[in-house]
Amino acid sequence: MDSFGIVRVNRLRKAAERARDGVDPDFPLDRGSFPRCDGWSVSPIDPTDLLKVFKTLWLKDGFALHAYEFTSGGNGNGVIWAVPFDAPVLKPEECPRLKDVFLEPPKPPGAVELMKAIEGDGSPWSYLSASILAREAAEFGAAWHGSSWTEHTILGKPPWEMVSLSASPVEVWEGDDIARDAWKPAYREKGEAKEIVLHSYSQLENEAVYRATDTYQPGSYDFEMDVVRVCFGGGGYIH
Repeated sequence: MDSFGIVRVNRLRKAAERARDGVDPDFPLDRGSFPRCDGWSVSPIDPTDLLKVFKTLWLKDGFALHAYEFTSGGNGNGVIWAVPFDAPVLKPEECPRLKDVFLEPPKPPGAVELMKAIEGDGSPWSYLSASILAREAAEFGAAWHGSSWTEHTILGKPPWEMVSLSASPVEVWEGDDIARDAWKPAYREKGEAKEIVLHSYSQLENEAVYRATDTYQPGSYDFEMDVVRVCFGGGGYIH
């Protein structure tokens, strides 16, 4: 199993967060300057800017990215679609709606899920990048109760050893024992499949460490995600 330096991983994640929030260091976007109302609307953020952060990934030929955001009070959610390259940007009311999905997001004709339209250079870093991209894309437009992944910190060592987290001390924690070198984000191969393993810490609802295993089949950057809680600490919070 090969591991990745946590500083490099977090640098990539922070760049992705800035891109999905429209915060360029030189030209910050003020979301408040865009007139919006509750419900679905075309996103003021270009989702292509998010993909550009990931240098080892790119969009398959014939596709473009369109994004929509949902707001309700201070809450927010969003969705990014890969659409035919020459497709116009449709208003939400011009799109079919996914009736069996939370918030019934609009889905333009011919659209496919983002990760099904992603290609990469085949390197271990490209698979780590895909795992981060998918999570940041799922958090596109997220705010308050719509936030989930944003509440997680990717770990390179136990949370009780990280002063910045103010986590419970080690004696409070219960659950699986994890070897120190297994905390780092890692890449491994199982036959023809590739796997990315991430440990993350969150205090949302309950203080806990989660292990995510993302499995990639040959020729695809779309993956199956398996997440388990491996240990838990003290109390958490609800926002």
